This record gives sequence, C-alpha cells and structure tokens, in this order.
Amino acid sequence: AINAIPGLKSMPLEATYLAWVDFSGTGMDAAEYTARVEKTAKIAVNHGETFGTGGETFLRFNLATPRAVVQEAVDRLKEAFSDLQ
Repeated sequence: AINAIPGLKSMPLEATYLAWVDFSGTGMDAAEYTARVEKTAKIAVNHGETFGTGGETFLRFNLATPRAVVQEAVDRLKEAFSDLQ
C-alpha cells in the first residue's frame, strides 16, 4: 500500500515488523517529508540517519499494531502526500 503513494518506496519486509520507507522519490528534503509524516499525518517514526550512513532518505515505521491501525496510518500518508499524485 505504501508503494502506491507517489515518491515513497517501502523496502521488502524480512521477518520484521519494522518498515523502512525511502522518501527520496518525493524530491523533498528530509525536514519537509518528515514534517508531513509527523505533523500532517500524525505518525511517529524513527529517522533513518539515526541508524547510520545510507539512511538519510528513510523513515522507519513500527508495524507491531493491529492491521486497522496500520491501514489508518497508510491512509494518512496518502493524504499527506496527495499533492504528489
């Protein structure tokens, strides 16, 4: 579902509940896309650069929650980035 949002690309999940999403396709700087996620969509995330080199364009989402909550978060992301469509 995240990959359907223009500019966002979720890395394949491999036995984890942590989703790594690449925002480089948005053309935004980290401050702008992070503000849309945290302030507009109201989703708490971990910033990729915290985990080292190469994570600068990524945000990490914790999916260890009911499916309905994850779907709500995806819907909020779609709305927050709807101008890119």
